Amino acid sequence: MNVKTYCQVAGVLLLVLGVMGLLGIGIPGFLSVNEPTEIALHFITGGLAAWAGFTAGGYGSFSKTYAQVFGSIYLVLGVIGFIAPELPLGIHLDLACNLAHVVLGVWGVYVGFMVREMAMSR
Repeated sequence: MNVKTYCQVAGVLLLVLGVMGLLGIGIPGFLSVNEPTEIALHFITGGLAAWAGFTAGGYGSFSKTYAQVFGSIYLVLGVIGFIAPELPLGIHLDLACNLAHVVLGVWGVYVGFMVREMAMSR
């Protein structure tokens, strides 16, 4: 696993969630992505991730920075979502959102902060 793969997967996933939000697709009580702020954030962060993963070319450091910054943010959001699911700006974090945030967070923190060090130690 590397940061480019993380950014590619995160980018596609977040953009799909943004489209689902625009179309009003969700599972009540499990996955709701129809809040305007949440839709916008999915498109913005998904676009950045997709750019870093698919087109950033020699800008591997941007992919790494994205994984470190947004991996940390997603991890915190996942934990907060289990404790206090109602966030400012009308964002509601339900179970599927929390699980996605935790998975993207752990994966992002792992590839962003630990993968290079592990490869260098071999």
